Order: sequence, then C-alpha cells, then structure tokens
Amino acid sequence: MIDIHCHILHGLDDGPSTLEESLKMAEEAVFEGIDTIVATPHDQSRNSYNNRQRIFTSIDEFNEVLRDEGIPLQVLPGQETLVSNDLLEDRDFMDLLAVNTNTSYLYLELSENPLPSYVKQLIREMQASGFHPVIASPEKNVYVNQQPEFLYELVKNGSFVQIAAGSIIGDYGGKVRKFTQQLISSNLVHFIGSNNHQSGKGFGLLKAYQEVGKQFGNQAAFMLMNNSWKMVEGAVVIRGEPERIGKKGLKKRFV
Repeated sequence: MIDIHCHILHGLDDGPSTLEESLKMAEEAVFEGIDTIVATPHDQSRNSYNNRQRIFTSIDEFNEVLRDEGIPLQVLPGQETLVSNDLLEDRDFMDLLAVNTNTSYLYLELSENPLPSYVKQLIREMQASGFHPVIASPEKNVYVNQQPEFLYELVKNGSFVQIAAGSIIGDYGGKVRKFTQQLISSNLVHFIGSNNHQSGKGFGLLKAYQEVGKQFGNQAAFMLMNNSWKMVEGAVVIRGEPERIGKKGLKKRFV
C-alpha cells in the first residue's frame, strides 16, 4: 500500500522530533503493509517554514537511513500548505511542492478559523497555474462540518479531497465519522491518507479501506486505493459526480 499523507520526517513540523521516532514510524508502516509514503511536512506551520530544498534534503537523508537499516520503505516528497491570504498575495505557486515533485497535485490545509472568503479565489488561481488542489482532512474542520456546501463547491469546481484514515474508522469521534461517511456517500472524497504524526498511533489505512468496502462496496475501496497511486504518478484520478450533502441516508453504492 501507499500512504499519501504522512508527517514522518523528523524535526520539520509537529511530527516526530527525532530520527529514532521516524524510524519507528517507518517500521510500523511496513508492518501494516505500507511500502511507499508521501511525506507531507507543513509549509507555513506553527513550528517552521519548510521550503522545497529543505524537504528534498530531509527525504534524501531519511531514504538513505532506511536503506542502511534494511527497512523496505520508500519516502516521496510532498508538502501540506496552509491556506492564507499571504499565499494569495505574496507567494509564487511554483515554489510550492506538489506530490512527488513532478505531479500537479498539491495539498492545501484549511485553517482552524472560520473559512476565509479568499479560499475560492486562491484555488482558482492555483488551478489556472496548472495545479490540482487537494484539500487535506476537511472532515475534521468544524467550519466545513457546519458549511458542507463550501466543500461541495470546491469539488464541483475541480478540487480534490483527501480524508484521514482515522476519520472513517472513528478515531476522531462519532460526529467526524458520520460526516466522513456523508462525504464519501456524496462523491466528495477521492483519497485516503493516514495523516500520521507519531509512532505508536498506527496508520489505519487497511482498516479504513476495509470500512469503506463494508459500507460502500469493494469497488469504492479499490477506487480510493488506486487513486493514491494515480496521484503519485501524476495520472488522472477517478472521481464521481459530486452531490450536495442532504438529509438522505447513506448510499450503499459509491459511483
């Protein structure tokens, strides 16, 4: 399996602070059947500013250690960029790091504040620059939960959504789990990643895919799993027609 969203690099953000903890995460990933991870350190995070070169250097060094330790895991570059007005006004989008460097898929993190009015404009400009924005873990954002129409409009206009594995298996509580189910049912989810930040927690990817298969059918689980590989290859991702979240029950068939 591949995990397309993981904070495995030490000393860059709120992930592991030491190389030893990063190696523990790597061993846990392999134990759970993961052989490839996209490292997604925060850009403009609470702790540091992670530019392309710093991420490249960290990944090269970590992959070398993995080889030396005999851990069968490959780490690919990525970045989780915080949506901000400064990004809209001051940043050159080409300085941002897309998944696996040469693809057009770029992770965006919504702030924990009320949804700013400039988000849609920012995403439009990113799309005009050739990027495919991927909204990371919006199911855990309280404001998205209150205004699901906001996310529907982003997806309707070409954005993608990646949910955390823990959201579908209940690690973040029943409310987040129910909202995640609604997002999947409404064709508003395209990828699953662990969003793991530390050792000992586990990645939960296999459990998440199994839960999707149980609720929405094996075809849905396979599509989401396959989309992750398509992302890192820069290929066209499979997506269904998005629907607004309503009061109807969950669809048993995922299109």
